[in-house]
Amino acid sequence: MTGDELRKIRKELKLTQAQMGELVGITANSIARQERGEMGIREPVAMLVRLIAKQAREKKKGRP
Repeated sequence: MTGDELRKIRKELKLTQAQMGELVGITANSIARQERGEMGIREPVAMLVRLIAKQAREKKKGRP
């Protein structure tokens, strides 16, 4: 996952960096640095972000 992908998903979910960080267990500063490409995005974090996005999309479409 790239920083741009992370930012796109976060904005799609209408979350602040602090809110996204809280959901995946890292600081808002880490989210900001990852979005800017200053810090790599570890696979467990990327997987959580993708799962959160998938669940949000399914909920939006009315799926359980």
